[in-house]
Amino acid sequence: MYDRADWPKIGQTVQTALEPWPIVNSKAELDHIVARLILLTSEAIKQHTPLARPCPYSKRWFTPELKTNQAETNRARRKWQESCASRGSHDPYSLALFEEMRCKRRAWTRLIEKTKSTHWRDFLDKAGEGHLWKAASYMRPRDSYANMPPLTVGDREVTDNKDKAKVLMESFFPKMAEPSEDMVTTEREEIPWEPLTEHEVYKAVIKARGTTAPGEDGIPTLVWKRLWTHIGKLITYIFTKSLELNHYPKQFKRAKIVVLRKPGKPDYAVPGAYRPISLLNTLGKLLEAVVAKRLSFFAESYGLLPNTQFGGRPGRNTEQALLVLMNAIDRAWMNSKVVTLVAFDLKGAFNGVNKTSLDTRLRALGIPTIARRWIQSFMEDRAASIGFDDFETRVAPLENAGLAQGSPLSPILFTFFNSDLVDQTVDHHGGASAFIDDYFRWRAGRSSEENLKKIQEEDIPRIETWAQRTGACFAADKTELIHITRKKGEQGKGQITMQGKVIQPSSTAKLLGVVFDQELRWKEHVQHAVKRATKVNIAMCGPRHLRPGQMRQLYRACVAPVMDYASTVWHDPLKDKTHLRALCTVQRAALIRIMSAFKTVATQTLEVETYTLPTHLRLQQRAQITVAGLHTLPSDHPIREVLERARKRSRNAVARFRFPLAQTIKTMNLERLDAVETIDPKPLAPWIPPAFAEIDIEPDRQKAKEKAAALRATTNTIVYSDASGQNNQLGAAAVALDQKLEAAEYRQVCIGPMEFWSVYAAELMGIFYAISLVLKISYRTWGSLAANWKPATILCDSMSALQAIRNPSNKSGQRIIYAILQAARELKTRGLSLRLQWIPGHCDDPGNDAADRLAKEAVGPKGTHPFRHLVSRERGFIRDRILKKWAHEWNSSGKGSHLRQIDNSLPSIHAQRLYDSLPRNRAYLLTQLRSGHSWLAPHGKLYCLREDDKCECGARETVVHVLVDCPKLRILRQKLRKEVGGGFNNISVLLGAKSQQGKETPSGSAKNSTISAVLDFAEASGLDEALNSFA
Repeated sequence: MYDRADWPKIGQTVQTALEPWPIVNSKAELDHIVARLILLTSEAIKQHTPLARPCPYSKRWFTPELKTNQAETNRARRKWQESCASRGSHDPYSLALFEEMRCKRRAWTRLIEKTKSTHWRDFLDKAGEGHLWKAASYMRPRDSYANMPPLTVGDREVTDNKDKAKVLMESFFPKMAEPSEDMVTTEREEIPWEPLTEHEVYKAVIKARGTTAPGEDGIPTLVWKRLWTHIGKLITYIFTKSLELNHYPKQFKRAKIVVLRKPGKPDYAVPGAYRPISLLNTLGKLLEAVVAKRLSFFAESYGLLPNTQFGGRPGRNTEQALLVLMNAIDRAWMNSKVVTLVAFDLKGAFNGVNKTSLDTRLRALGIPTIARRWIQSFMEDRAASIGFDDFETRVAPLENAGLAQGSPLSPILFTFFNSDLVDQTVDHHGGASAFIDDYFRWRAGRSSEENLKKIQEEDIPRIETWAQRTGACFAADKTELIHITRKKGEQGKGQITMQGKVIQPSSTAKLLGVVFDQELRWKEHVQHAVKRATKVNIAMCGPRHLRPGQMRQLYRACVAPVMDYASTVWHDPLKDKTHLRALCTVQRAALIRIMSAFKTVATQTLEVETYTLPTHLRLQQRAQITVAGLHTLPSDHPIREVLERARKRSRNAVARFRFPLAQTIKTMNLERLDAVETIDPKPLAPWIPPAFAEIDIEPDRQKAKEKAAALRATTNTIVYSDASGQNNQLGAAAVALDQKLEAAEYRQVCIGPMEFWSVYAAELMGIFYAISLVLKISYRTWGSLAANWKPATILCDSMSALQAIRNPSNKSGQRIIYAILQAARELKTRGLSLRLQWIPGHCDDPGNDAADRLAKEAVGPKGTHPFRHLVSRERGFIRDRILKKWAHEWNSSGKGSHLRQIDNSLPSIHAQRLYDSLPRNRAYLLTQLRSGHSWLAPHGKLYCLREDDKCECGARETVVHVLVDCPKLRILRQKLRKEVGGGFNNISVLLGAKSQQGKETPSGSAKNSTISAVLDFAEASGLDEALNSFA
């Protein structure tokens, strides 16, 4: 129960027990201090952390009220039993006691069901605590059997758990061939190594997830996060000594291997249907993350990896790798060529990496010697236990460990390992690409025979030579071959031979999650996506009592991404109606479940009621946002060439084949894309010290205000920065006050229109220009203050801007943040250190008020700064345009006539909010009232379930009649009239419309109370029973 742990006591206990910290000069001493640190931490946690000791019969839904009712029920049962023993079971008194006992037992049983239901609802409503996603995990299909079945190895069936463990270990860690001796490579100059810094380790600790599964010692990363203030320096010292001694502590090398099933396998009696996940020591994983960050910096800054490797690298993903391939296919098709694609499968992958081969490759790339020797230690002498079901083996040495799956260091090391394999030019004749261990090669030629000949004579020998040289092994039985062409005669021709096995061309090939077919019609991929999404869709109905808002959230997070994955590769936003029909069925089925609506309700009505974009607009929006993001990548990124060619293709009106990326670009404003910012994914040097002496973000407004007031008397220089907007335009300013609290020095900058800029970016620019103001003031006062100069402080009222500067990342506004950090470092080199501090806005602070006033004066239509437009605003522009298009389609559609009469402001998010917090039974009722598809008399007659459409009073039984006019409900309607007030006779007001005939209706809580009153009336009048009477 870590949430109740006494972390100060734990930290103090560990710190006191370890002091004075020993000096480490040998590998044995390093192992000793690591073992002692882990042991003392475990003991302190046990001492100061309460343990949850639930008994096998305890239930978290059991309440004191239930305990009281249980006692009363048991007491009544014992009285009846005593009476039966003394008077007999047929005695009138015994019979009366029996009836009393039976009533109490029934009431107790009903209370149990009610308490369970209430507890589950409360659990689901705590979405902010992650409980909704915990509930979503219950939607996953369960295995038909809990335990691992007997494993089949050749003609032998393995049933004993020890034998299963041995078979699995042999499958996970196969004995690989020794690499050949002729590994002569050209070595580049060694990259310099910088000493490890405490700030670098701290960033790795903060970034790590705190709740990942721990290793053998049972200590999660959360513990090291909480204890950093007490033992952070010791952890940094241990990491530094580990690198200096070229020794990875042996406590970190022990792993607990968990066996997981590979999803979708037809036979789980085969060892290859399982994969290993190593649960590693979390302190060791932090050290690995520090080294991985450095290796990533080396790879990106020195160009150590080929441009065609897209895995394990910042700013690259599977969709980009597939777009490079699609661009090559489209270029070949435009030249009437055939593309032959081979997807290779590397056996063992991470576990099959040979440390000698890896070291040779690292040396050739110029990786520092200190890192290479440490990596050798990281890979050798590893040990592990393996566990499945309720069985676990003892820890034993791993002879062929390779790279541990689950280590943050393994992906970047593997990209180095196979970098020379992947390093092939992409041109008109072919190319290659990879996503970590998924390597694929393609050839473009006049015929499939020509391609196969080149693959067989050039590519296969090259791949086999690489495998022999590195000790790797390819699985020929899992290699896929496909001819991508619309020439029928070329599709099934030829074959290739690899490792003595013949590989025939297939009609489809799955590559990085996308199913390629020979003619790129994408029918198989859409079917595959629909099948996967439908499974999740059906499972979404499993958990009880999900509210419409929660189900919508699950749909958008779990179902829609399955359908939309890599849509820029296969979806044409201009001409793709066939695929859309299949995809729309999934969304329609989901929305019917979310709203509990009739199947006769139009899809367009369901979409506007749930505020869910139609499928074609959702895909179009995703494609445009993806393209906008691609335009932020630097010019040396391989996707840039793809974008340039796609632009040219978008202007080709007579092309025989459609290129989805070019079709997407046709729908976008290219001038806006040309003006968007560049976001460089290359990481900053991890060892660089912080640019600012301190970034103080005090969350309490009053304390922050008091700090700012006290600061004026203790600091040499204080500069205030702020940003402001007027008439959809932004300005920023920085100001320094004199002794009379008037503006002594200031700078103003016009940011530009809000269409391209945000207040967040304007606040960042205010800080940027505040730094230049500090420099100006320092020049003027340096002579008098040089002897006792204190850090200058910039006060800013934007907490998000300060957090972005504290943790810079590859997000919109990166260039402004990097300019701020560079300016601060330049001042630091001149002996001027800076602080950033948050101050509450509009708190009657004279400096903040002056900066706000100057920022308002700087507002203008044209920017006076060197920065480019934000991609975040471009995304907002795309979303706004898609929403306008949706509104136009809805208004021009003939669907949802009943709903249009009620609410003429759709589509709007207010409709979604009407349903979000309603329980399912009331959402079901509101859906029928607003959609018009219900079991009132007119619909009962329509489906031949009633003879007429009349109410009991003789009038036609419509929603308006029942809620407003029916005389039989006059008495019940008085309460509704009193709660609703003047809007009672307006059906739009009653059913939550945003506006009617230009008049705004009550919003927020008032609107919700009106809906609640209408639903209460419907339930009290029996309307809900009428609506359900024919269901």
